[in-house]
Amino acid sequence: MKWIDLKNKNTAELKELLAAQLAERHGLNFQASARQLKQVKKINIAKKTIARLIMLLRDREMEKDKKR
Repeated sequence: MKWIDLKNKNTAELKELLAAQLAERHGLNFQASARQLKQVKKINIAKKTIARLIMLLRDREMEKDKKR
């Protein structure tokens, strides 16, 4: 998912998306270990998306703390 698309989502949507991406990555790892996954690059894409989501959520938490 692109950075701009992620920035435009609210926190609840980001958390839902993070949970979905974690589940997808788990499934991809399982498929790769069973040698059923043809496109192993999907694992790396999922990891990068998860990292972006975590970073956005942390940035929003830090902004909240600064406003207090």
